[in-house]
Amino acid sequence: MERSSISLSYYPCLSELLTLPVFRGSRLLGCQTGLERVVTGVNLSDTPEYYKWLCAGELMVTTCYSIHDDPAALAQFIPTLAAGGMSGLCVKPGQYLGQVPQTMVNQAEMLGLPLVALPEDVRFSDITKAVSDELLRRQTALLHSTITVNEMLTRTIVEGAGLEEIARMVTDLTGCSVLILDCINDRRALSLTEADAVRFAGLAWDAQSSAIIAGARMYVLEVGGHSFGFLYIYDMEHPIEEQNADILSRVLQTIPLEIARERAVRESGDQLFDDFILHLLSDRITNEARELTRAKSYGMDLAENHLIVRARLTESQGAGNPYAGVFQRTLLANEVHSTLTNLGLSVRRVRSGEEHLLILSSPLDDHGFSALASRFPPLVEQMNRGYDALNITAGCGRPHTGVAGLIQSDQEARVALRASAAKGGGLTCLDDLGLLRLIYASDPDQEVHDYIQETLGRLLSAGPPRSTELMNTLESYFRNFGNLRRMSEELYTHYNTVVYRLKSIQEITGLDLHVPSDRFRLELTLYLYENGWYHQTT
Repeated sequence: MERSSISLSYYPCLSELLTLPVFRGSRLLGCQTGLERVVTGVNLSDTPEYYKWLCAGELMVTTCYSIHDDPAALAQFIPTLAAGGMSGLCVKPGQYLGQVPQTMVNQAEMLGLPLVALPEDVRFSDITKAVSDELLRRQTALLHSTITVNEMLTRTIVEGAGLEEIARMVTDLTGCSVLILDCINDRRALSLTEADAVRFAGLAWDAQSSAIIAGARMYVLEVGGHSFGFLYIYDMEHPIEEQNADILSRVLQTIPLEIARERAVRESGDQLFDDFILHLLSDRITNEARELTRAKSYGMDLAENHLIVRARLTESQGAGNPYAGVFQRTLLANEVHSTLTNLGLSVRRVRSGEEHLLILSSPLDDHGFSALASRFPPLVEQMNRGYDALNITAGCGRPHTGVAGLIQSDQEARVALRASAAKGGGLTCLDDLGLLRLIYASDPDQEVHDYIQETLGRLLSAGPPRSTELMNTLESYFRNFGNLRRMSEELYTHYNTVVYRLKSIQEITGLDLHVPSDRFRLELTLYLYENGWYHQTT
């Protein structure tokens, strides 16, 4: 594919013009720093009223014939040109000035106007022609570039290039690193220049993206009033010329075409999968074997462990940037997917009304879910702080197998989501819900046994006589409503010994008897234990 660049400026700068053969023998007398000024044309006005015909961006070429014998006019010449926005002054001094006055040189240096002394044999008509030819050459090059870009974009549409290929194409066109955020399909495509690839070599992919976003110029990918995403072009030293806006606009129109095409492709397959999952979770299943076969046709093995997370995303009120919510949704989706994939989990997403369902899968002999409970809730809390335009509320079920297991995990996620919403957001896992998990358990016997084990297991495992002493002390505590004197009398034990035992119970269980929820959990668990639930499943 032919490569083109939109970094070519429509107009040359003065330093580029001075390299043309017509300026051979010229000498720069003042203001080296102004050589990067853009030259839009040549001004040959050589009359006392030259100031009437000044046009910003032009290069003044003169012999100073009309003012060479007027000291006051000469003193005002360079200040007048600088005030008029001229790009520079080229003087052929020999015939009238003899040499350029040092006063003019000093003024040029002070006002930042390049001052060039021309050789005596140069003809002004040659300068005019050389500059005009250079302008025409650049116009032709840019026209060719535009045609090439159109061909590339057309080929992109026809041949079905993906987002990554388009990002590389934009890098080729701009000479800049590029990040494309697809907010419709939750995708990112990053293309780095060779220099930036070296600069960001030590950073992870997410960190590279963040660095690009922080230092780039952002363009909204918007068509028909609908936002498709964002294009970030990273080059702080050489921002894209305004003259290339036409080419850039073509790029900005092409990317949404690819995004819309990807959405159409996904919808044709995703909608069927979404409908299938929602059918499993809401309809009465009469033939499980058939549903297992259908699941495999969608690349889903229900014999594996599956866990469901239900989440709601709401935009924060008063967000300053109208695109902040859309932008952060894409970054959030990518970060969540990346985090869960790094835990060894397969991730599928389904939309159910205003809620998003994440279906996480892991082989039975894999430990992908083991780190989820400890790492995912803090991550969501961190996201709620970092994505300030969004509020995240989520509930997480447990991993189960089969159709019934998937349904059970969804029921658990719904319960956890309701609890999370009551707390004001964040992520709540079913295991964090205490008594509620017993109510919604698919296997109450096992759930109660696990609950007792989690709460009193370390007390029970202490072994007699210590375990007996501590359990008797806990029973007495609830029987006597925490009255230490009555407990001491009932247990025939010294007051300080009772205090010591209660302290040991709290240290071993990690629960505080002075906290109502902890106290309730201990009393409930003790009741279940005394009524035989623990021993029934042991």
